[in-house]
Amino acid sequence: LRIGVPSKGRLAELAAELLKDAGLHFRRQDRSLFARCKELPIDITFLRTEDIPVLCAEGAIDMGITGSDLISEAGVDVRRRLDLGVGQCKLSICVPDDSTISAPKQLHGKRVATSFPNNTANYLKQHGALAHLVNLSGSVEVMIALGVADAIVDLVETGSTLAANRLRILTDIGHYETVLIQNHDQRMTETADRVVRR
Repeated sequence: LRIGVPSKGRLAELAAELLKDAGLHFRRQDRSLFARCKELPIDITFLRTEDIPVLCAEGAIDMGITGSDLISEAGVDVRRRLDLGVGQCKLSICVPDDSTISAPKQLHGKRVATSFPNNTANYLKQHGALAHLVNLSGSVEVMIALGVADAIVDLVETGSTLAANRLRILTDIGHYETVLIQNHDQRMTETADRVVRR
């Protein structure tokens, strides 16, 4: 059974901890992309967090630990086996504190910076707004101050970054958390179910 986990960052540490708590012991050699579990026939594969939903859906990995926001953004069909109760956040449309924009439909024709173009476009379309999306891979909060965007769509946990950049939440697009997913091929179901139970 091949389980994909994030290769770096906070979620990588969290995933490693969760798997060890579940009795799956492995050791990653220097920058290696694979590790074998000692107790069960399981390989751990270290991947970019945002690639895990796609690779799981395509069958390259059997299971994966990733954010439900990334599953939604990728638009892939995977089986959500377990909500892990960590990494909870919301995807929000944010505007400057002094903005006159009070509803998503007012973003029609505006520039919106985001790392979540699919979720953003779908949400705005549902609210009758067609915006010019500025697709970025990070640090979208600064884009309004740089004059690149009129609004941003980003993940919000505590709101402290928004406050520091004089932004306010216009509305939330969705709520997300870290999850354990499985592809629909469901190879080695007994082992996969054992991982879920643990």
